Amino acid sequence: MLTTASSLTALLTLGMAAHAQQVGTASAVNPAATINMRTITIGSSISHMERIRTTESGSVQVLFVDKTSMTVGPNSDLTIDEYVFDPKSGDGKLVATLGKGALRFVGGLISHAGNAEIKTSAATIGIRGGVVLLNGPSVYMGYGSSTVSSGGGIVWLGAGEFTRTPGNGQPPAPPGPPPPNFVASQLQIFQSAGGQSGGVAAGHASPRNVAAAERRATGTNAGGVAGRVTPTPPAPVITRIGNVASTLDQTIQTSAQSRAVETSGSASDNRPTVTLNGLFGGVVRDQSLSGPSAGQYRNTPVIGGVTVALDAMLSRVQANFGGYNSTSSSDTIQYGSVNPSDPTASSYTDYSNFNAQVKKGGVFNGTVDESRISGEMSNLSPTATRELGASLGQPNLTVCQCDYTRWGFWSLKIQGTDAGIYGTWAAGRPSQLGDMPTTGTASYVGHVIAQVGTDTGSLRRAVGNFSNTVDFGARTGSVAVTGLDNTNYRGSVALQSGTTTFAGGLAGDVGNRAMGMIGGFGRSSTNPVGEMAGSVGIVGTNYVGGGSFAAAIRR
Repeated sequence: MLTTASSLTALLTLGMAAHAQQVGTASAVNPAATINMRTITIGSSISHMERIRTTESGSVQVLFVDKTSMTVGPNSDLTIDEYVFDPKSGDGKLVATLGKGALRFVGGLISHAGNAEIKTSAATIGIRGGVVLLNGPSVYMGYGSSTVSSGGGIVWLGAGEFTRTPGNGQPPAPPGPPPPNFVASQLQIFQSAGGQSGGVAAGHASPRNVAAAERRATGTNAGGVAGRVTPTPPAPVITRIGNVASTLDQTIQTSAQSRAVETSGSASDNRPTVTLNGLFGGVVRDQSLSGPSAGQYRNTPVIGGVTVALDAMLSRVQANFGGYNSTSSSDTIQYGSVNPSDPTASSYTDYSNFNAQVKKGGVFNGTVDESRISGEMSNLSPTATRELGASLGQPNLTVCQCDYTRWGFWSLKIQGTDAGIYGTWAAGRPSQLGDMPTTGTASYVGHVIAQVGTDTGSLRRAVGNFSNTVDFGARTGSVAVTGLDNTNYRGSVALQSGTTTFAGGLAGDVGNRAMGMIGGFGRSSTNPVGEMAGSVGIVGTNYVGGGSFAAAIRR
């Protein structure tokens, strides 16, 4: 293991130390795996520039000194090309080549800085703080982010996204959801087959006691123990811009590795590389161009889905908004870009300060005239939210005390007119279905920010207090929104079957106003359902509005 004072010294001395440098150990082995044709056993040292090959029945997990983990599947060939790590500074670099077969990569300290790279025969995959599944031309990003380069083209993958690298000089396919059952089938590859134990000697427990332990650990008689990678890969609350949901369940075979993964994007990280998913709400302000109503405006509430990718390595932001309540992936509006060659402006200062300009050529995939279009998305920090509340006559606004959920404004304007889309958004790290409690209650407190106005008049901002008391056993929530544009709303929501979302309606106490609401549960730093975010749409007598809410369990 390197003990030099700097990564520069490590790089200079790497050539001389290559043959002796131990970079990791084999933490789990099944038969028919070799390193340079040597049989691997538990604790075998892995050295720089060594080759790991497995047969049809072989597999091996390698845990590196920075807590990176690579699991090499059956009938695979992996070479560790370069490995440098300074434990004092945490700096390092990892380069490996997957000649064939399947690989599961769980990033450690090196990948958190974006210095991990896996090469295949068709592509180069740069990894930032993530979990990646590779098999032939298939690349799946379970958590974190990655760049996939091949054939002169490059695509960026966020959490839950998939691409294929066809080779032969062709660029990667556009990012999208993985094929049906892809993740489950790949994870199965890395599970020990019947009769295999990962190299661990058989114990003395009776079959009956083993079966009982399996039932306690897994809840089934099958006994397939598979933990969840933490943080859980983000999943969208509503699929307006393509389904990027994922549930990357996988075996975590060492507690040290598990702790290393958990530190990625933690609540104490003020500038994480992470993808947030959630909802937006707002108002579309249209202007009639012909007929007896030419020149007149009409306001209509709108909701949809949003993903926000924050790249600390490049200080870039990319946000995609699903347009006009459409379920078509072509109806998207993009702000910023995490592609370093894209000139679209964005800025990522920290987790409470980021923004991006609308991408030219990215408004509804270029299907509208963009010569007169401008727009921006930005986040609103808790401090700025309190200041907004005070300016709107709500000095005691109950701003969400959220660890992970973020919120802000977004707009798309037609220059020279008042037409456009004016809205707010809220997004976080959504809960997984298995995280949802089946008993008990919890009270969530936060805020609502909305754009409101008459059916045809100018729009204005409004804020209100939000509360939702959830009965997980009854799968209902009692919701109150108070003080939103001098109106109080009360009603109930129902938790949707087989999802982590909820929806319902609230009645207002002014002007026959009513509010529709959809939202979803999200993670906090201490609770897998500790936060929630969503959107609202409002209608009434000569009144419309749209916005978003964010809330956390009452502390």
